[in-house]
Amino acid sequence: MNPLKQFNIGFVGLSLGKHNFSFGIDETFFSCFEFSEVSKGELQLELLFEKQSSMLVLDFSIKGFVELQCDRCLEIYKQPLEVERKLYVKFGDAFSEQTDEIIVIPAGESHFDVSQYVYEYIHLGLPMQHVHMDDNSPGNGCDPVALEKVNQYLKKNKHAETGTDDSPWQALKGLKFND
Repeated sequence: MNPLKQFNIGFVGLSLGKHNFSFGIDETFFSCFEFSEVSKGELQLELLFEKQSSMLVLDFSIKGFVELQCDRCLEIYKQPLEVERKLYVKFGDAFSEQTDEIIVIPAGESHFDVSQYVYEYIHLGLPMQHVHMDDNSPGNGCDPVALEKVNQYLKKNKHAETGTDDSPWQALKGLKFND
């Protein structure tokens, strides 16, 4: 069974007005996408699906956490995530994306698959740097052993930069030019 099938919403039979859909998102969802930055998580999607005569308005509310690898210590940690997005779906001749928030689908369509948009919204909600939230709280900070190794490496490189250098450029530093 395709785990993304539940995200393909049939809107032809829906009456005009607002309809609520709720979806659980976990590792089965992320496994459907190759090269995903996220492989595990527990998220809840609340989708307010408003059917109008000429368009669809979708309000996405995604809350929960995803598991990411810390950029500092490489340990897996839980990153809280809260995303609110809106998508306007118009009817036209062919599929096209007018903007990030406005798309056009053929007028004869009867279903709309929101899985790709959910996937993109989750990834857009991730922070640029993946680090533990609070290094001072117990169990929530970076691995102290890994951080110590990183600090030792940084100190070693700092000493190498300030110490003697056998590079060919070192000899040029002693040259004096007559002006």
